[in-house]
Amino acid sequence: MNTSNSKTATQQAGTRASGAEATRIKMLDAALDIMIEEGMRAVRHRAVALRAGVSLGSTTYHFDNIEEIIISAFEHWRSRALTTDNIFFRRTKTLLAPYAGRVIPEDERPQIAAEIYDISLGYLCDQLTGKRRDRLLELAFHHESVRYPTLHQLVVREGKEQLDYLTLVHQSMGSTAPDEDACLTYSLFRQLEQSAVIEGSPELDVNRIKRVLRRHTALCFNIELPSDTCDDA
Repeated sequence: MNTSNSKTATQQAGTRASGAEATRIKMLDAALDIMIEEGMRAVRHRAVALRAGVSLGSTTYHFDNIEEIIISAFEHWRSRALTTDNIFFRRTKTLLAPYAGRVIPEDERPQIAAEIYDISLGYLCDQLTGKRRDRLLELAFHHESVRYPTLHQLVVREGKEQLDYLTLVHQSMGSTAPDEDACLTYSLFRQLEQSAVIEGSPELDVNRIKRVLRRHTALCFNIELPSDTCDDA
């Protein structure tokens, strides 16, 4: 067989594959846009094709049914917003790295608690301002997960990963009930995120978030934060 022809055939196959993947991503982005603007029930093959600027046959070729579109859209969205890539994970991981999984000495905990508070505040403000779109999608996918078992498994698995990491944070801070404290922190973050999105206020109530976070940090870590940690802006 001619080596040159073989190479050309391989390149053409690669080009077709990359083109198909690009079309698939375009359709998934279109599905996410529809979810944000019109709601989950508006996601249909024809609507996705129209928004993506592709043929109806392209959507039915790549996705057998609506469930497959929604699950694929969730995976596509989460691939760009991984838990391990958010501000809270990165900064707390760096903060706790010197202790290598050991419990932080008691005399060092007040300073570490204050830094975790600052990280948490920065994370929540980032999630509720620059990433409001992600919060809307998160709400939509969590609601829809009650209808689709596969999506439900993905959502539950992601939540467990977040809880497992928060458990490690509380263990490092010497918690006697790290699993329970992790649940409290997880629930608080979700409540603050969801309430801000649902209320839809044009301006984020940062001072309210500060007060709630300060109270939670003090109770969970059994540490009174320095008085200047949470001054109202």
